Amino acid sequence: MGYLSKAQANRLLGEPIISFLTTINSDGSPHTSPVWHLLNEDNSHIWVATSKTTVKARNLRMDQRVSLVSAADRFPQPWVQVNGAACIKEPMDIDDIVSRLAYHYLGSEQAPIYLREILGNIEFVLVDINPKKILAFDGEE
Repeated sequence: MGYLSKAQANRLLGEPIISFLTTINSDGSPHTSPVWHLLNEDNSHIWVATSKTTVKARNLRMDQRVSLVSAADRFPQPWVQVNGAACIKEPMDIDDIVSRLAYHYLGSEQAPIYLREILGNIEFVLVDINPKKILAFDGEE
């Protein structure tokens, strides 16, 4: 299995792939959930939007350690694991970030429908992940 370059890892993280975010529960056990993610403008952080009341948001208020794994749904199956620290933010433009995520993952036909259902009904926060260690493999044996 070969390593991906930073540019290749960023390209993979730029794809609309469901990722899995692991946070730490108060008892020390892991909590993993599927998430949509985006790279920020300079590719230095990874953004996830979530409801203010989710387990992952609650966990991150207590312990900022996270791991995010993203694997392509193709063969060979490249994948990226990002370990780091995340903080919860409440930016003024959170609805814009949620919209970017929806269009990235759902496309121009389904995103408006999804956004009509959730915007205004869910109080979103931004999970801002600061990568400390990135492992990225090409999936070749």
